Amino acid sequence: MSGVLRAELRRIATTKLWWIVLICIFLLSAGYAALPAAIALLQSRAGVASSPFTDPGIIRSIYNGGNVLSRILAMVVGIVAIGSEYRYGTFASSYLAIPRKVRMLVGKAEALLIFGMIYGIASVAAGMLVSVPFVLGSGGTFLLEEPGTWRSIILGVCSIALWSLIGMGLGILIKNMPVALVVGIIIGFLVEPIVSVVFFMKRWDQLLNLMPSGATNAMLEITSPVLFAGHNPAPWWLAALVLAAWCLLPALVGVLSAARRDVA
Repeated sequence: MSGVLRAELRRIATTKLWWIVLICIFLLSAGYAALPAAIALLQSRAGVASSPFTDPGIIRSIYNGGNVLSRILAMVVGIVAIGSEYRYGTFASSYLAIPRKVRMLVGKAEALLIFGMIYGIASVAAGMLVSVPFVLGSGGTFLLEEPGTWRSIILGVCSIALWSLIGMGLGILIKNMPVALVVGIIIGFLVEPIVSVVFFMKRWDQLLNLMPSGATNAMLEITSPVLFAGHNPAPWWLAALVLAAWCLLPALVGVLSAARRDVA
């Protein structure tokens, strides 16, 4: 592990934000994961679905039910991690200590990805924990012997980690941290979800697959209508490329912009 990465990990770990967000992600992910599970149970009792807890798409929806919120919180951590440096003027000292700006910024990105993975594991773990009473109580199966289930779990963790890079990009491009937070939250909680819901209601699956939410659902191969899963999702590998483009582009633009900026 490089000295830059160790320094960035230490910088984030010494704040209260990372573990507060971790607790929030675990608790809120459990609540969100219960939604597709409860809907599936109601459908089973109404006779709409005979055994929903043996359906791979439903099981994956429960495991990754908290993804919709966890990725936004991971983005917030990315914004704060960068925005706080502008706010308290520590970016200048970081640049002077590590003259190679790109190396320093890449170290920040690597640290955020590691914490994002921790958040992703917490989110998926909460979803898997919530699934236990529903699956056991309905004679279902956890489908942990299926490669597709583990692929969905791993990609679910990675998707949350990638969203921290969106926060990093916004934090670099918008130096004012409160403004960057407002912009990120509006995009994450209002603009993108509303557009995705409109595409879902209109059954415009090709456009939905190009949105971050739609791409995430397709990549994780979830099917619950509560999560607005498309009726004709893109292949998981193509959806993964779309989501990676959405997450990496802001970080890349931010790094290139900051690397060419004078130390202030």
